[in-house]
Amino acid sequence: MGSSASADSGSDTHPLLADIALDSAWNTITTALRHCDAPNGQQSPTNPSVLKHSGWKTVRIFVSSTFRDFHQEREILIKKVFPDLRLWCQKRRLHLVESDLRWGAPKDYSEALALSVCLEEIDRCYKENVMPFFVNMTSERVGWVPLGDQVPESIRGEYKWIDLLNDAEKKMMHAAYRSDNPNAMFTLRDPSFLADVPEQHKSVFIDSNEVAPYQLRLFKKMISDTFPEERIIRYRCSYSGYNEKTGTLGLDGLEDEFSNAVVEFFKKRIRIQYPLDDASRDPYELQRNAHEAFMKQRSADLVGRDTVMKEIESFLLAPPVDAPLVLVGGAGSGKSSLMARVADMISTLEIHGKLPQVNEKDWHVFYHFVGAVPGSTDLFLAIKRLLKELEYVDESHMPKDLDTAVQLCSGALSSSNIRPVIVIVDALNQFDDENAARNVNWVPRKLASQVRCIFSMIHDTPQHKVLTGREPPARELRLTPLDMSERKEIVKNYLGKFNKSLDEEQMRILLGKESSENPLWLSIACEELRVNGDFRKLTETIQSLQDGLFDLEKQVMDRLRAENGGELLVAAMSLLEVANRGLLETELLKLLGDEGNLFPSTDGEEKKDNDKEKSTEMLPAYRWAEVYRGLHVFLRPFGDSGEGRLDFYHRSISKAVRQKYFDEIEENNNVGDQRLPFANSEEAYSWWHRKLADFFEGEKNLDRQLEEYPYHLTELGDHKRLKEFLVNWDVVEALYDVEFSARLLSIWHKAAIPGPEVEQAYVEAMENYKNSTNSTNDQDLSLRYEKTSRILTQEGRFTAAMRLAEAAMEIEKQSARPERLAELYHLLGFIGDEEMRLEEYMLRTHLPRIRVIIDNLSKSIEYRKQFDTAEHKRKMGRALNRLAFYYSGWAGRGGDSTMDATTAKDLAIKAVDESIEVFSELGDEVFKADATTTKGVCYLRPCPEQIQCYKEACECLLRSIGENHVLVERLYLNMGIYYEEAGDTNQAYTYFRKWYLVCCNIFGDKHPRTKRSISTLNEATYKQIAAMCGDPVPDVTE
Repeated sequence: MGSSASADSGSDTHPLLADIALDSAWNTITTALRHCDAPNGQQSPTNPSVLKHSGWKTVRIFVSSTFRDFHQEREILIKKVFPDLRLWCQKRRLHLVESDLRWGAPKDYSEALALSVCLEEIDRCYKENVMPFFVNMTSERVGWVPLGDQVPESIRGEYKWIDLLNDAEKKMMHAAYRSDNPNAMFTLRDPSFLADVPEQHKSVFIDSNEVAPYQLRLFKKMISDTFPEERIIRYRCSYSGYNEKTGTLGLDGLEDEFSNAVVEFFKKRIRIQYPLDDASRDPYELQRNAHEAFMKQRSADLVGRDTVMKEIESFLLAPPVDAPLVLVGGAGSGKSSLMARVADMISTLEIHGKLPQVNEKDWHVFYHFVGAVPGSTDLFLAIKRLLKELEYVDESHMPKDLDTAVQLCSGALSSSNIRPVIVIVDALNQFDDENAARNVNWVPRKLASQVRCIFSMIHDTPQHKVLTGREPPARELRLTPLDMSERKEIVKNYLGKFNKSLDEEQMRILLGKESSENPLWLSIACEELRVNGDFRKLTETIQSLQDGLFDLEKQVMDRLRAENGGELLVAAMSLLEVANRGLLETELLKLLGDEGNLFPSTDGEEKKDNDKEKSTEMLPAYRWAEVYRGLHVFLRPFGDSGEGRLDFYHRSISKAVRQKYFDEIEENNNVGDQRLPFANSEEAYSWWHRKLADFFEGEKNLDRQLEEYPYHLTELGDHKRLKEFLVNWDVVEALYDVEFSARLLSIWHKAAIPGPEVEQAYVEAMENYKNSTNSTNDQDLSLRYEKTSRILTQEGRFTAAMRLAEAAMEIEKQSARPERLAELYHLLGFIGDEEMRLEEYMLRTHLPRIRVIIDNLSKSIEYRKQFDTAEHKRKMGRALNRLAFYYSGWAGRGGDSTMDATTAKDLAIKAVDESIEVFSELGDEVFKADATTTKGVCYLRPCPEQIQCYKEACECLLRSIGENHVLVERLYLNMGIYYEEAGDTNQAYTYFRKWYLVCCNIFGDKHPRTKRSISTLNEATYKQIAAMCGDPVPDVTE
C-alpha cells in the first residue's frame, strides 16, 4: 500500500503531450496548493509546534516509495534504521511506530482503496505529530498513475485531487508539500548502478511506459526546487547480484549514505519537535510515572477477558476483605496486560471520584509492574515507594534496610489508620530479593478493612503457595487460554498498528497452532511476521513458526543470531542470563570487547596470548549497534545511560536462554550452526560466572561490585575470594548496620559458609590489621573492633564478639572518652542481652550472666547522661528499657545476697519510668509503648497494673506501627502469659494465636520465635480451645 502493489500502469499518451500535461499539473500545484491548509484543520506552520513532554508520546514515520525497486532500502529501514531510531526514541520517552505499508493488504484490495488507506495513514500522522514524519524514496520508476475514473469522488473532494499525479507524488503532496512540512525528507537514488544490472532484471528498476521519464524528471525537479537541500538525500549504491533463495536483487552501500542520513535526519527533527522536559523531580514520582507509562501502553494491548475484569472489579468494590486476590497463570498468559487494564480502570475511577470513600477519605491507587521499568525488581525500592505514597513515613524516616521496610509495610497495610489504598503488583514472583520475595512478609496476613491488594504471579511459585496457604487464604483467580475471537482480535490489533493484515488462510494457519492461545506467543509471532522481509513468502513464514512459547523464542534467537552479531549475541544473552541484577550497557560493552577471550578455546581454557588489560576495551560502536538491534527485543526498558540495567523483560525469555545456551548444549552441539564450545551446562554456567566474577573483581564502583561480585563467587563456590572480599574494610563499612547487618550476613549465609568460618575470617582480618603498618591510629582500631564485634554478635558468635568488644574497651580506657565508653559498655550489655534471648526461660542459674548485663548497661547509662543530643537520649532510653527488664528478671529469680528481689523490682520500675520519660520527651511513641510493655513485665505477677500497661502499649503500637512488628510480637507474648497465669486460658489462647500469626508474618514459618509460638499452641489446653473455635493448629513438625 505504501507503493504500487500491482504492475505499473502504461499510457497511450504521446510523450510530448504528457510532458506538457504534467507541467500544467505542477503549475496548478505551485500556484494554488501552496495556500491549502493541512488536513483536518491541523496547523501548517513553517516550523511545527514545539511539543515539550515529560511523559511518553508516539512518533509515527510514514514510508513512501514504489515497491519492487526499493526492496533493499525497505529492508534496511525495517531491520536497522527504525530499530535504531526506536531505541533512541525510548531514551527520550517516545514510542516510534513506522508506517511501512509494504505488505499485508488483502488480495482483493483495489489500487484506489490502497491509496485511500495510505492517505488516511498520513492523516493519522498529522493528528498524532502535528506534522508527519515522512520519508520518500525515488529512483527510476513512477508507479501507479490513477486515471480519472479510478479515483473515487470521496478522495477527490477530501484530498483536493489533481489528475496525472502518480501514487508517490500524491502522498508527497499530502504529507509534505501542502503544509511545507519540515519533517519530510526525500531520498533520490543515483541510477548509475543500473549499468551493472543484467538486462533481464532491469525492468525491476526502470518503468517500461514512455511517460515515466518525463514524470520522473519533473517530479525530481519539483523536489529540488521546492525543498531545502538538508531535506534531500542523494545517494549512490552498487548492484550485488541476484539472490536465488529470496528472489531479490541485491544492492550494496546502503548502510552508509542512505541509512545514516535517514537516522540523523529524523533524530534532528524529533529532537526539535519533542524536546525533553528535564526538570528534576522526586525519584519516587519518576518511578510512578514510568509505571504509569507502562500501564497505559500495556493496558491498550488487552483483548477480551471481560469475565475476569468483572470478577476483579467486584473484589475491589465489595465489602471489606482481609486477604489479597491473586491472579495466576502460566508464562505469557497475559497477566501483565490484564493487571495494567485493572490499574488503569481503577485509577480512572479514582481520578473522577467514582470510588466510594472510606470514612470520608479518598482511595489511593498504587501500581507496580515488576520487571517493566528500571529498578522495578528491587523489593526494597518498591516498598519505600509504597510507604511514601501512603504518606506513612517521610524521607527522613524512610527505612534503611529491607527487613525494616518489610516490617513497616506489613504494619501499615494492617493499620486501621492508614489511608484507603488499592495495591496492584504485577509479577510478584519476579522481585530480586529471593528470600523476602518468597516469604512475602511485607503483606500482612490480615489486611486492614480499607486496604485491597491484587497480585499476579505464575502458578505454583513460592509466592503463590505462601499466599494461598495462609490463614485466611488469598482468593485465587486463574487466567484461562484465549478463545478464538480474542486471538483474532490480538492479531488484527497488533498488525493493524502498522497497517498490516493477514488474509483468511494466513489467519487460519497462524491460529491453528496450539500455542496461539497464549498472548505472549501470539505477540512474538506477530512481531516476527511484521519484520518479515518478503510478504510473498508470508504464508511460508507463518507455517514455519514454532508451536510452543519457549520453542518460538529460541527460533527468534536463531534468526537474530544469524542476522545480528552471531556469537556476540550469544555471549551477550548468556552474560545477561547469569548476571545477578542485569548489566549496564557499558559493562556489557567492556565484556564483549575482548572477543579473543569471549569463549573458551577447544581445550576449555582462555587464550594465553591476550592479557587482562585487553579485556577492558570497549566493543566498537558499530558492532554493538548490530548486536543490540537484535538483543533489545528481549530486554526491559532501561532509559538513559546509567538509568537501569539491561535485563530480560520476561521470565520466559530467561528460561528460553537457559534452555538454548545452557541446558540443551549437548543436544545443540550436534547441529553444526548451533555449536558452542562447552561440553555441558555446568561448564557453560561456570564459564560465564567466572567471566563476570573476574570482571567485577576490578570494579571501582563499590555499590555495583556488591551487587554482582559476591553473587558470582557464591555460584562458583569460590569461598577463598569471597571471604577476602567480605572482610575488606570498605565492604564492611558499606554493609555494616548498627542494628542488624542483614545484607552482609545474607551473603555469608547464601554461600553456606558456617558461623565458625565467618568468625575466623573476621578475627584473622582484625589481627592482620592490628599487626599491619596501616594500623597507626588506636581510635580507628577501636572502631573496627566495635563494628566487627557487632557483626559477630548479629551472627550469633558471642564469645568472639565479647573478646573484640573488650579489646576495644581496653583501648578506650586509655583515652577515657565518655562517648566511646558509653557505646562500648552498651555493646557489652547488648552482647549479653542477645545471648540471653536464646534461652527459652530465664533461670536462677542465669543470675551471674544477668549481673554482668546489668553492670554494663548501668555504666553505659551513667556515661550517656553527660550528653544532651537526641541520639544519645534515644540510646539511653533503650538501655534503660533493657536494664529494667533484667532488674525484673533478677527479682523474679529471687535475687541474691548482693541485691534482694524487692530492691531489684524497685530499680526495675525506676529504670523503666526513666525510659518512658526519655521517649516522651523525644516524642517517640513506638519506643515509649515498648517501655510500657516492659513496665508491665516488671510487675512480675498478674495484677491490674500489669494488664493496664499492656493495654496502653497495645493501643499505642497498633495506632503507630500496625500489628506486624517485633515490638507487637513481644507484647502479644506477654499478654498471653498474663492471661495464662491469671487462669483465663481462652484469652491466653487469643493472644498466643495473635503472637503466632505476627511471628509468621515477620519471621516466617521456620524462625525459632515462630517455632516457639507453634509449640505453645500445640499444648493440650490450647489445642482443645482451637478445636472449639474452628482454628487450624499449626504443625509442630514444620
